[in-house]
Amino acid sequence: MPICLLALCLLLLTPNISRGADQNTPPSAVPPTASPSPAAAGEQCPLPSQASNQAEFVWETDPYYTQVSLHIPLSDAPIPEFTDVSEFRIYRKLFFDSLVPQFMLVEAAVFPMPLLGVTLKRYTPEFYRGFNVGSGSLNLLEAVTAGFQEPYAFSLFFGDMVSFVRPGEDKVCTNKGYMGYMISYSNQHIKRNVLVPDHNIEFEWKTKGERVFKDDKLSWSFRVGSKIHQHPEIANTIYLGFRRSNLDFKASVFSFLDNSTVDLRWDFSAKNGRPLRQEYVIGKKYPIARWKVAMKMDVGLIWEDQARYSGRLRDKDFQNVTAVLRPNIEF
Repeated sequence: MPICLLALCLLLLTPNISRGADQNTPPSAVPPTASPSPAAAGEQCPLPSQASNQAEFVWETDPYYTQVSLHIPLSDAPIPEFTDVSEFRIYRKLFFDSLVPQFMLVEAAVFPMPLLGVTLKRYTPEFYRGFNVGSGSLNLLEAVTAGFQEPYAFSLFFGDMVSFVRPGEDKVCTNKGYMGYMISYSNQHIKRNVLVPDHNIEFEWKTKGERVFKDDKLSWSFRVGSKIHQHPEIANTIYLGFRRSNLDFKASVFSFLDNSTVDLRWDFSAKNGRPLRQEYVIGKKYPIARWKVAMKMDVGLIWEDQARYSGRLRDKDFQNVTAVLRPNIEF
């Protein structure tokens, strides 16, 4: 698709690109490991060259979120590497350093499952309706694909970045923490698995990170932002979002907090502050240590106010609540 081609062009045109991070790290960083252990889940980084600072090409695949990104340094300082550091210390460093951006990130993301829902509803409507439950207010395909407001997006991020490593384990390119400012663009909006042409742009401040090691994985996201729609019948919003997910192969299956996911978001009208959308999703993971995979199930609901849409986009049989059901396998 054009977005992916643009990201590839940026990769080819940017000099000194490497998928590895630099080894010339500051005193607080961890030295490179001498003999790597079996790989953790995620994209491994090959041994880096001796350049002082380099751009980095990273990708991530998932049924709900797949992205390719190019990390471009804006200074001569390499990406700091941390191990066994408290989250508070990481947030503090990222916050102060992000006031003057040190890195730029160019990202193209696509959301496969929401796209599948849109495709099935448009081209196989009878098949899609076959997943209606009861009176039709609940559709299982809609529940499995709900929660994404666009099918793809193109983003620019400016801020600070750190890399997470653990002695004795391979470096994973996606093991990074970010904090800073992001601008995202898409030309489509998803309304109950129907595409609506809409040039929209998001402005947000966010912190996001992922730490993937041999026996555990942690990811988090916190963001505050605003979304502006070109389509006059879609309300502009300000929003607050929080997500945290962890996986621990050594934790007890009966632990409530371990191997869980929490995903929350609140959208308010930019015009009068009226709540327009609320999303509450929780999940549980069931790790299989022998295979280093986990079965995952997220459940929740999305509440929408009728004022979110106007004119022809406002449904006569409007439903306030949409169920969320996301089965997945995490590696």
